[in-house]
Amino acid sequence: MKTVRNTTRALALAVVSLLAAAAVPAGQVSAATGRAAQCRSIGSSFTDKMIPGQCISNGANRLEMQYDGNLVLYSGSRACWASGTDGTDGVYAEFSGDWRPDSPYLSLESQFGQLRKYRGKYTGLHKTGNVSINGKGEVWIAYGKLAGC
Repeated sequence: MKTVRNTTRALALAVVSLLAAAAVPAGQVSAATGRAAQCRSIGSSFTDKMIPGQCISNGANRLEMQYDGNLVLYSGSRACWASGTDGTDGVYAEFSGDWRPDSPYLSLESQFGQLRKYRGKYTGLHKTGNVSINGKGEVWIAYGKLAGC
């Protein structure tokens, strides 16, 4: 009887240990680091669209189009700026420029239409541009600064 009790106690302890180990994943990382690993960098600029899961990056800084609909600027794991459009699935960022009227601008679009519009600037006869991020964590729409860390 004593052997059965000891075996039962040992099995119960083993089950509790396994459950505790399963609750803390091996190689646990912060949520921000996990997002960075999931973000697919398309370079340090874009001239067309940036879809959910993509980002532009320069060093430790990145502008990420998240799956939750939010466009977020990160410096390392710290969020510095966000569009506030989270909660809307299918949002993508789109640059409009190159001699178009009312340009340059970055818009956040969804199946419901335009959610946000951020204006950039052209200088003189330079009527081309993109959305870019530099090593200082500044995001530019052509020659107009959108945000920085």
